[in-house]
Amino acid sequence: MRGRHAAIAFAAVIATGALASPAAAAPDCANSPSPRVLYSGQGLLESVIVGRAGRLYFSSRPSVGTPRLLKVDHPGAPPRVLAADLDSPGGMVWHQRHLLVGFGDSVANGSQGDDDPASGLLRMNAKTGAHSTYVKGLGMANGVARAPDGTIFASNDFGRRLDRIADRKVTHGWAEVESGNGLAVDPSGRFLYVAQTFGATAIQRVEIAHPGNVETFASAPEEQNAFLDGMTRDRLGNLYAAANGAGEIWRIDTKGRICVLAHGLQNPSAVAFGRGMRRFQGGNLYAVTFSGDVVELPGANRARFAG
Repeated sequence: MRGRHAAIAFAAVIATGALASPAAAAPDCANSPSPRVLYSGQGLLESVIVGRAGRLYFSSRPSVGTPRLLKVDHPGAPPRVLAADLDSPGGMVWHQRHLLVGFGDSVANGSQGDDDPASGLLRMNAKTGAHSTYVKGLGMANGVARAPDGTIFASNDFGRRLDRIADRKVTHGWAEVESGNGLAVDPSGRFLYVAQTFGATAIQRVEIAHPGNVETFASAPEEQNAFLDGMTRDRLGNLYAAANGAGEIWRIDTKGRICVLAHGLQNPSAVAFGRGMRRFQGGNLYAVTFSGDVVELPGANRARFAG
C-alpha cells in the first residue's frame, strides 16, 4: 500500500509543472461548496465511507504503527481506532449491515494480481471492529462497489481485470478495464462505472449483464496527470471522483460532462457521501487525502455543470 501511494504521489509531484493550463482544464462546477478540513495529520488515507447512522469510517497508514481503520461518531469527535494491524486496507462497501473492507491493496499484489490474485475482503462488525475473511482471490481490492442486488465488484489499478463477487464466490477477470480504480454502480444496477488511474484520464462504463460491453463514458485527455482514484455517486447517478494528481474533486453528470467541484487538496484518494440528517449528513461529500486530511464539501449534491 505504501509503495502504491508513494508511486502516485511522486508522479503527481513530478507532474505539477506539466498539468494542463486552466484554459484547457475542466470547468468549475456551478454552486461549488467551499472545502472544510475537519481533521488533519491522520496518516496516509486511502478510503472513506459513511454508515447508515451517519458515522464516518476511513482507513489510514500512520507514520508510526500498522494500517488501521478509524471511526468518527460525529463531526468534532476524535477519530478512534476501530481495527488495527490490517493488511493494506483498500476499498470499502456496506453489505448486510456489515462493512466489507478490501485487504492486500499493495503494489506487489496489484502488479501480480491479474495472474495471481492474492487480495480479498474482510467482513467487519462496524461497532466492535471484529472481522473475518469474507472472500479471497481478488486482484487488489482497490476500488469496491456494491450493486442493488448485492453483487460486489473490485478493481486493480496496477492491472486490468475487474472482479465480481456474488454469494461469496469470486469471478476473477469478470471484465477488463486498464488501471481500474474507483467504482460505482448506477442506481438501476445496469452499469458499473470505472475510474482509470494510469494512462487515459477517463471513466469507463461496463454493462453488467454483458461485461464484454465496455465504453468510455467520460474522458479528459487534456488532464494527463489527474490520476483518478476513488469514486462514488449520488442518488441521481451523478459521479464524484478524486483526481489525485490534480488535487481536485470532479463531478461527472449523467451525460458524462465533467466539472471541478473542489481545488487545492493534497492528493485526494477517495470520496463518500454522508447519510441521514445527523452527524455526517446526506448531501455533504467527504474526501480523504494522502496528506492525512478529512475534508467536508457541504451541500456537494447541489453543484451542477455550468456549461
